Amino acid sequence: MEFTIGRRVGRRGAGLLCAAGAGAAALVAWLVLHGVGGTDGAAGPVIAVAAIVLVGWRGVWEVRRARRPFRLRVDGFGITLHDAELSWGQIDRVALRYRSAGDDESAPPKPHLTVWLAPGVTLPRRPDRTLGTDTRYALVDTDDLDQDLGDLTAVLAAYGGDRFEAVPRAVRPPMPVTVAGPEGRVPYGERVFRETGPAGPLALLCAVVAVAATAPFVAALAAQTVVLPVMAFPALVAPAALGWYGLPYFYGRWRRPRQLAVGPHGIGAREAGKTGIDFAWADVAAVTVGSRADSADKRPWLVVWPLPGTHLPAGSAHLADGHLACPLIRLDRIPGGPDAALPALHAFAGERFTAAPTP
Repeated sequence: MEFTIGRRVGRRGAGLLCAAGAGAAALVAWLVLHGVGGTDGAAGPVIAVAAIVLVGWRGVWEVRRARRPFRLRVDGFGITLHDAELSWGQIDRVALRYRSAGDDESAPPKPHLTVWLAPGVTLPRRPDRTLGTDTRYALVDTDDLDQDLGDLTAVLAAYGGDRFEAVPRAVRPPMPVTVAGPEGRVPYGERVFRETGPAGPLALLCAVVAVAATAPFVAALAAQTVVLPVMAFPALVAPAALGWYGLPYFYGRWRRPRQLAVGPHGIGAREAGKTGIDFAWADVAAVTVGSRADSADKRPWLVVWPLPGTHLPAGSAHLADGHLACPLIRLDRIPGGPDAALPALHAFAGERFTAAPTP
C-alpha cells in the first residue's frame, strides 16, 4: 500500500499562509486607522509583525516540504522509501512509537513510524535519538500522512509479522498481531464482573436527610414563618450539605457501578460512577495483568495495550517504551478478584493475554 503526505502537509502550509496573510492585512488596516503614534508604543506592532513572519515562514516551509520527494510503500517485499528500499529481511523490527501520551485535556499525538535495522544494514538518514540510545530511524510522522493511521497499522500487521512491535518486548515476546483470535470460539458468552454494594440505599438515605434538613429553610423563606427555634438552624447546615453532596455521589455509583466485561466482542471496564472505556478485540494488541508502570502501585491492574490508531479518551493512557498502555481497572476491586477474572481473560484474549507485570 502506498502512503503520501502531499495533501495534508500542503493544506497545512496553505492554512498557515492564509493566516499570515489575514494577520498582515489586519495589521495594515489597524495601522492605517490608528497609526504607530496612536499606540502606547511600537512594541505591539513589532510583536505582531514577528508573529506574522513566523507563521508565514512556517507555512512556506510546509508547502515546500509537501513538494519534496516522498514515498512510503509497505507490502510483501518490505518498506520502500524515496531514497531506500528495505526488505523484511533487512528489518529487525518496526513500530509505531509515540513520544507523548497526551494529558488530561488532550488525546495522544500520532506516533512515528520507526524501524530498527538488521546488523550490517545502513540507511542514508540520521538515527532517531529521541527515546533511548539504541539505533533506530524515524521514517515519518504519521500525523503528516494523507491516509488513516489504522491503514498503516493494518498493513504493518499483515506484512510485518512478528517484526511489527505492537507492544514493548518486555511485555510480550515478538509475535504476529492477532487478527482473528479465540474470542469467537469461546463456548460461553460475555462475562460481567459487577460490584454490588449499598450505593442505592445510601443514595435514598442521603435524599431523605437532604430534604429533611433543607425543608425548614425553604419554609422559612417561602412562608416567612420560623417552624423551628432559631438556634436549631445552624445544626441543620451540615446534614443538608452532606445529604446534597452524597446524593449524586451514591446515585452515580448505584447507576454506574464498578464493573469489568469480557466477551466475544471485546473488553471494557468502568470505575464506580464514571464513564467506562471499551475496546474491540480488533483494536487490542495485548492484555496484561500486573503493576502499573506509571505509579508505585504494585496491586494487580488490568492493562490494555491498544493498536496504534485506536481512539482513546484524553488522560486514559500512559507511555511505556514508546507504546500506549491503558490501565482499565484494579482486579482486586472486582467481585472475586483476579482469580475470578483470569479464566475469562485467558479464554477470550488468547495469545494477547499475559499475566507478566507491565514494565
